[in-house]
Amino acid sequence: MARNTYPLVQETSTLSADGRSWLRVMVWLPDPVYSRRGIVQLVHGMAEHIERYDSFARFLAGLGYVVFGHDHIGHGKSVSSADELGCMPLQGGKDILVADVLRAREAAFKASRETGALPLFLFGHSMGSFVVRACIARNPKGLTGAVLCGTGNQPRALSLLGRTLSRAIGTLRGETYRSRLLDSLTIGAFSSAIEDARTDSDWISTDPAVVDAYLADPLSGQAFSAGAYATLTDLTAEVVTKKSAAAVPKNLPLLFVAGADDPVGACGEGVHAAADLYRSQGVEDVREIIYPNMRHEILNEPRRVDVFTDVEQWFTECVVMNAVVRTREVSQPHNVEGREGSAPAKEGAAAAESGASEN
Repeated sequence: MARNTYPLVQETSTLSADGRSWLRVMVWLPDPVYSRRGIVQLVHGMAEHIERYDSFARFLAGLGYVVFGHDHIGHGKSVSSADELGCMPLQGGKDILVADVLRAREAAFKASRETGALPLFLFGHSMGSFVVRACIARNPKGLTGAVLCGTGNQPRALSLLGRTLSRAIGTLRGETYRSRLLDSLTIGAFSSAIEDARTDSDWISTDPAVVDAYLADPLSGQAFSAGAYATLTDLTAEVVTKKSAAAVPKNLPLLFVAGADDPVGACGEGVHAAADLYRSQGVEDVREIIYPNMRHEILNEPRRVDVFTDVEQWFTECVVMNAVVRTREVSQPHNVEGREGSAPAKEGAAAAESGASEN
């Protein structure tokens, strides 16, 4: 019998919250010889798919992490035909995207035989960062930390205007209609931010090979439909509010990473603004790393390993701090009223010791 090669890559599927799409879920498993250190759920961006994160996922799996992610509705292999690429609903799309993160997690846990006991991190890039920002506000239970990669902080008024325009166009022409106007206001603006651009997609990376591969990929780069733009702007309008930021647990560590030349994050200014939003609402540990001479896809830049390493080191720090905090909590003496919690406390201590031993 041939020996498995690790990281072992598996695929599974699960039904989307839209009730009709089957989400493609990819899982990268570390070599069982080593202790599993944690779980990382990847949430991809606009007009791409989860397989583009293979290098990053293999890097993490090689260090002992279980890594998984799914193709959103209207993306990658979660569509039944090529015509569906770039299409999402005119109404309710953002709620489907957020709900599907949990559905994909359940499917990946089943495939990897994980119970969710290990430290769990969310990593969202670009549109995926906005999905993650909604997730940590709506349903942060069980999370150890979240990484927001290539995010931004567009004024809410612009997002609301974009949503209104997208819905108007979708109502008149149909939610699957591809609008040149909507494209010019979004992707067109990002493209124009790069001087002497070789292609309209040069804004994603300084590496021509990455840009060419993206353009040649039949599952990437499709124009968004009016419905998809309505979904995206509805999502960004939600997560830039103080209400959304205030709903994030104060003790949930957040890491913002971005390229200094990324137009989505206004070349760092939007990233700073987003991080400051969470700080202003009391989130205690918010860090930023802005990488010089990198554009939107910092995981696909020539110095990508620097990013991989920084993110993994942050994961390790979060795991250690989480174990320390939990150990302190369970070591506190219980008063009379708190004695009923002694059994769960012992379980928590065991979990903390387990988490510390895995690093």
